[in-house]
Amino acid sequence: MKILLTGANGYIGKRLLPVLVEDGHEVVCLVRDPRRLNVPEGLRGRVSVIGGDLLD
Repeated sequence: MKILLTGANGYIGKRLLPVLVEDGHEVVCLVRDPRRLNVPEGLRGRVSVIGGDLLD
């Protein structure tokens, strides 16, 4: 399933991201500053990151 994860840098988002990827979902993270997203080493390349805001 394709999932858009907003707030991937937040308390819940950073814990939810690895669970979603390990469960086989295609995850796209929407974050204000993509440079600040700390994707765990084993998940890099399996997550797409888009910089922006829900209000953009």
